[in-house]
Amino acid sequence: MFFLDVQGTLLSDKDKTLISGAKELISFLNLQNIPYIIITNNTKKLDFLQILRQKGLAIKDNAYIDPFCVLKDLLKPCKIAAFGAIEFLQNLEILGYKIDFNHPEALLISSYDDFKFKDFASMIELIKKDIKVIAMHETSIYKKDNRLYPGIGSIMAMLKNAINFKYEVVGKPSLSFYKEALRLIQKQNQKISFKDVCIISDDFIGDLVKAKSLNMKCILVLSGKISDTKGININLLDKIYPSVLEFLEDLKCKI
Repeated sequence: MFFLDVQGTLLSDKDKTLISGAKELISFLNLQNIPYIIITNNTKKLDFLQILRQKGLAIKDNAYIDPFCVLKDLLKPCKIAAFGAIEFLQNLEILGYKIDFNHPEALLISSYDDFKFKDFASMIELIKKDIKVIAMHETSIYKKDNRLYPGIGSIMAMLKNAINFKYEVVGKPSLSFYKEALRLIQKQNQKISFKDVCIISDDFIGDLVKAKSLNMKCILVLSGKISDTKGININLLDKIYPSVLEFLEDLKCKI
């Protein structure tokens, strides 16, 4: 039973093409009727599942989760202040939220590689209004154009260093996200618990550390933001593979 990350695991960070073995892995899991859930922190595409299918990943129904799947239960459509890519803001409006920086009920923060310090100042001013603060995920770093950028987890840590406050997380590696992913995979096999799940990801801090605390088995692939194990506590990992292609070959040998 698997939770499968997307960026850097199934899709290349460089050009968004399928990583070698990604298509074959999903097909093999389908053929063998092995339960799995695609887990992603994507907030730019509401139709991301369809995009993945168009790229050749035969993802079955009810086997996909992103932060919006958790947000809808945490925060009903209302007036919000939101920071992130323009696609993220547009998606929120499509989902019924109204962007309002003057009288918001909540502050939402997502990934963006062009944040200015004026944006952080605005976030601090909104936080001081004592409204609900939501991080769309808590990734420490992400990779784009072959460069590493601070993720939302790093930005939230910076903000907390500036002003003490509490916030909630809807994407990985929040407990809410992993619980929802578990609920989905239990539709494939109701007896599955966290200890039965193996999570495969390129994000050690943003995905695997929390997953290990929930007793999931953790596999790190070196095909994304992390290309080696320098500075990583490999004792928390159950296995390390160059990519999902090597993992697939190993899985085939075991079945």
